[in-house]
Amino acid sequence: MLEKAVSSSAKSIQELHKRTIEFQERGRKKEEERLETGVIYLPTCREDRRCSPNSLIRCALFAAIQGKDRLDLKRAEIFSQEGITVTYTGEQLNQEDMTVWLALVDLMKKDSLGTECRFTAHEILKYMSLSTGGTQYEQLEMAVCRMTACLVRIETEKYIYGKSLIEGFVIDKDTNEYRVKLSRHLIKLFGENDWTAINWEQRKQLKNKPLCLKLHDYYSSHEKPLSVSLEFLLNITGSTNSQKASFKRQVKTALEELVKIGFFKEYSIEGDMVKVERINKLVQNN
Repeated sequence: MLEKAVSSSAKSIQELHKRTIEFQERGRKKEEERLETGVIYLPTCREDRRCSPNSLIRCALFAAIQGKDRLDLKRAEIFSQEGITVTYTGEQLNQEDMTVWLALVDLMKKDSLGTECRFTAHEILKYMSLSTGGTQYEQLEMAVCRMTACLVRIETEKYIYGKSLIEGFVIDKDTNEYRVKLSRHLIKLFGENDWTAINWEQRKQLKNKPLCLKLHDYYSSHEKPLSVSLEFLLNITGSTNSQKASFKRQVKTALEELVKIGFFKEYSIEGDMVKVERINKLVQNN
């Protein structure tokens, strides 16, 4: 009798396992069909927020460097927070590119992924609170070109994503209208708890301050940031400052600026360890 009971139990477990696999497979096929044919929208957040995947924030992909310091990278491993592996090919991206990226993602919210988002150069520059002269028009186009020509490979526990950040674009030379397309597969980077709503008004106050901008992005993705070393911040920001004492001074200045704009309540640097306390709690759909 005991052997029969054990055998019956084993069969039940096997049957349950089989049904679970079948259920998961059906779910996977439905997801693939949705990616291929369904209408997919990016997540929405408050008007004063801009959304970005954590996998693009918790690494040095959009580095805290000046445009003149960009490097041409080939299958370069980008320093990332534990659990994320990022490899990049293309002209190095910086925080100016990040501002364009955040604006594009926000503009795309009204259109489904895989369709063209239309805007004029003047509109998006004003949207980013930038000047609208010829130099800014050229800088905008170069940023879009960089994010179209690059290849970003992102590996997490859930997936491997490999594409350019922008799938393609067309510019009408008479009207300066952009028609930009983002990949439908970008939604993979916006899974539950995998993205952050960045305070746009605060970010605009940090204009032309790359280290401040990068620290603001990075810490925005952590509700209760852990203490980290200056070496970690050097790597995660992509800073090229190899002088330890000098970088420490830069970090201190940047953290003071983040306190000033109301992002941090306070901070401390003890030896090589940096501790911060945020004012606003992280609510991903806020």
